Amino acid sequence: MPKRSLEFIGRARELRVLSEFLASPPSSVAAVYGRRRIGKTRLIAQALELRRHPSVWFEGLENQSKREQIRNFLFQLSRQTGTDVTNRKVTAWREAFVLLCDALQDRPKCIVLDEFQWMANYRSEIVSDLKMVWDQYLAAIPGMKLIVCGSIASFMIKKFVKSSAFYGRTDLIVHLKGFDLTETREMLGGRGVDETTEAYMCVGGIPKYLELLRGQPSVRLGMDELAFSQDGYFVGEFDRIFTSHFGRSPEYRLIVETLAKCPYGLFRAELAEKAGLDLGGSLSEHLMNLESAGFISSWIPLDKGENSRLIRYHLSDAYLRFYFTFIRPSARKVQSGIQQGIYVKLSQTGRFNAWRGRAFEYLCIDHAGRIAEILGFSGIDFVCGPFFRSPKGGQEGVQIDFVFDRADRVISLCEAKSSLSPRPQ
Repeated sequence: MPKRSLEFIGRARELRVLSEFLASPPSSVAAVYGRRRIGKTRLIAQALELRRHPSVWFEGLENQSKREQIRNFLFQLSRQTGTDVTNRKVTAWREAFVLLCDALQDRPKCIVLDEFQWMANYRSEIVSDLKMVWDQYLAAIPGMKLIVCGSIASFMIKKFVKSSAFYGRTDLIVHLKGFDLTETREMLGGRGVDETTEAYMCVGGIPKYLELLRGQPSVRLGMDELAFSQDGYFVGEFDRIFTSHFGRSPEYRLIVETLAKCPYGLFRAELAEKAGLDLGGSLSEHLMNLESAGFISSWIPLDKGENSRLIRYHLSDAYLRFYFTFIRPSARKVQSGIQQGIYVKLSQTGRFNAWRGRAFEYLCIDHAGRIAEILGFSGIDFVCGPFFRSPKGGQEGVQIDFVFDRADRVISLCEAKSSLSPRPQ
C-alpha cells in the first residue's frame, strides 16, 4: 500500500461509499477513475486503512510492454505475499491472475489494480482474462474485493466499466474530481481567501498541485518557483500528463491549443476549422476522450436539447488554461534564467487581469451548487449553465456567464466579475 503523505483532506462522500463497499459481505468489484494527480491512490489507501482491510496492491508501469507488465505484477505479488513466482514463465494475464488466486489461498483481501490502463497497454485482453479468473476463482472467496483504478477515463469507461466482460458487474463506480474552494483552502494550510482563490484559478483543485504550493512561503512565490523557474514542476507538467493520457497524438494537442486561444470556447465547426482538423467521426472521439479526462467541457444553451448543434467546447482544466496563457509563452524567458519574479510581474499586467476575470467565471461555474445555496434556492431543483447565441442576421451575439433555470419557474441570471478594486455600493 502507498505510504501516507499529508493528512487526509476532504473526500467525505467517496470515503463513505468506498468504506461501505469494503464492509459489504459479498465479493464485489469497484472502479475508481480520474485524471492524474487527483488523489485516486491516496483515497483508496485511506479507505483501506480506515477499515483495516487487508489488501494486495499492484501498479502498472507506464509505456512498458505486456511482458514487462506481467513481470512487474509477479514481482509485486512475490513481495506482498511471500510467494516466489518471479521465475515463473508466464506469458498471459490469466496465468498471472491464477497465481494470484493461489497466493491468496482463500483469504479474503482487497485486490487493487492501480493505473490499470498501463497494465493493459490500453487493450481489452487483460479485461477478458481478469473477468474469467474473477468469476471462476476469486469471486468464490466470500468477502473478496477488487478495485480497478485508472487515470485514463475513456479507457476505464469503454474498456472496463462498459466492456462486455464487466458491464453490469461493477458494483461501485467513483469518478474522482478536484477539490472545491473549501477543501483547497484546507489543503493550503488555511491560507486567506485571496490566496486560496488565486491558487484555485491557477491550478484548480488538484491535490498534488496544491500540496506543492502548500510548501511555499506564499501562493505567488510558489507559482514563481513552480511555474517560472527552469526546473519548476508546472513547466514540464503539461507534457507529462498529456503524453500519459494521449501519447504524442498531434490531433489532441491541436484541439487543446486551439481552445486555449479562445477562452470563451468554440462551436464544433469553428474548432475543426481553426485547428485544421476534419469535421468527422475522429473529431467526435477526440472531443469525447478529452472531455472524459476533464481537460475540456462542452456547454449546450439551457433552452436547447441534448441533440442541439449549439454545443460549445472550452478548455476547463485550470492548470492547462494557466499553462497556455502564461507558462508556455514565458518558456524562453524562463530557460534563459535572466529574469526573476516573473509571476509577480505578470500579475501587474492587463493580460493577467483579463485572465483573472475569465478564471473567476470558471470558478463560479464550478461552485454553482454553493452559489445556489448562498442565494437561498438550493432546495429547489434547477439546471445551471451559460447562455449564449452566436451573431446571426446582423444581430449581435449574446453571452450570459451562467443561468439558473429553476423548477419554481424562476430564472436567475448571474454575472461573475473579479476586481481588485470593487465598485462602491
